[in-house]
Amino acid sequence: MTRRLTIWLLILLPYNSFGQHWQLVKQVESGEVDKFALDQVGNIYVTNLQGEVAKYSSEGKLMVEYAPTQVAGIHEITASTQFKVSLFYKDLQEIVVLNRYLSSPIRYRLPDFRLGYVEEVAPNFQQALWALDISDFALKLVDFRENRLLEQKSLAQVLDRNLADIVSFHSHQNRMYVIDKSSGIHVFDNIGNYMFKLMENAPSSTGFNKDYLYYRKDGYLNLIHLYEGEDLKLSIQELDFTRLAYGNDRLVAITSKGFNIYKYLSGQ
Repeated sequence: MTRRLTIWLLILLPYNSFGQHWQLVKQVESGEVDKFALDQVGNIYVTNLQGEVAKYSSEGKLMVEYAPTQVAGIHEITASTQFKVSLFYKDLQEIVVLNRYLSSPIRYRLPDFRLGYVEEVAPNFQQALWALDISDFALKLVDFRENRLLEQKSLAQVLDRNLADIVSFHSHQNRMYVIDKSSGIHVFDNIGNYMFKLMENAPSSTGFNKDYLYYRKDGYLNLIHLYEGEDLKLSIQELDFTRLAYGNDRLVAITSKGFNIYKYLSGQ
């Protein structure tokens, strides 16, 4: 009887106490993952080095795939809503917008909108696009539908152009976040006016989930409340990953073979 009980505990242990807080939902072997993103309802988008895109449900079920007509590296994939996916090709200076089925691609050439060289982009919730134009070191908000520049704000008032090392660029909940390796996380309002510095030290990678900014450090997933300053820490020391994304109580951990999906078990 004791031996039988021990066997059952060994079977159940990886699923019920893995990392003390995380339950493995599914392991997905999709091949090498290049870029990835989560949308507001937890769908997972991954790209490979050939520029192909696959969309999975939050449970790891393959839903749809996209294969471009030309092979080009995707610099950034953004799923600002579950209805639209944006692909930024920095080398080509192009944006491709796909619908929820990863079809009907609409292509925009950034030089057509009187932009210089765009280093980073971030679609906002109003379906306009924030661009980091390093030609004149400015934040620019572009409306593709009307071919109109809505806002333009110089970053020189906040960052030293000679020292700046911008590692990521996000639009979230009607604010812009510029993450600079040399000076921290800077917050701008919906028209590009500087508001405040959220953190002095910039993490190597960051993400957003609802009212929180998250990053990993020292074996923990650190969450900072964007409005109240509340800090949370979730242990991820036992998880195997190279990169991760978190949203809707799901943690997507990128591995050498694909990705693992974990569910957060509150109160464990």
